[in-house]
Amino acid sequence: MNAELRPLLVSLALGTLPLTAGAQTVRSDSARLVVTQAGRPIGTEDFALRIGTGSDGSPGASFVATTNGDSESLRVVVAAGARRITIRVASAAGEAAREYPGGSRSLAVDERVLSLFALVARVDPGPITVFGPPPGGRRSASLTEVGQDRFPGAPQPLRHLELRSGADVVDIWLDPQGRLIRVAIPSRELVAERVTQP
Repeated sequence: MNAELRPLLVSLALGTLPLTAGAQTVRSDSARLVVTQAGRPIGTEDFALRIGTGSDGSPGASFVATTNGDSESLRVVVAAGARRITIRVASAAGEAAREYPGGSRSLAVDERVLSLFALVARVDPGPITVFGPPPGGRRSASLTEVGQDRFPGAPQPLRHLELRSGADVVDIWLDPQGRLIRVAIPSRELVAERVTQP
């Protein structure tokens, strides 16, 4: 994991969204994803995710990612809680922050940051509200359990979920512990695969 992520995750977890190990176990994950488009490598993403209980007892998550790609590099920080989701994105062009209504049926997405789909581990299948940067903004979506799939190099079958909003489809694969292993956006021929195994 990128060494820059650790202090950002700690400050996020301690400041914006304090997670405690009280009634609910805190789960953490960090990894590197390699992103390809039409089979050609176009970048990497390093991310760290922490899911647990906030200081007010409600479920929450903190997420930090750094992307390094052919077209742009980004640093993304997300705090997701019962009341709101806060997303901060920094790039060479500047920094932007957005807040959206939170809750257990809400998910923050940005197709420039495929590792954000690691946050799907905190949402049960069914109808959800997806928030992202314009032009997408706020939209209704469905998260569906597709089944179990096996991939070369994966020691266990992976849980396959499909996120669908209108004609947009994102396929997400998680291991049995809920860690992000693979993301695919078929319409854009984008695939992000974990190279740092748990």
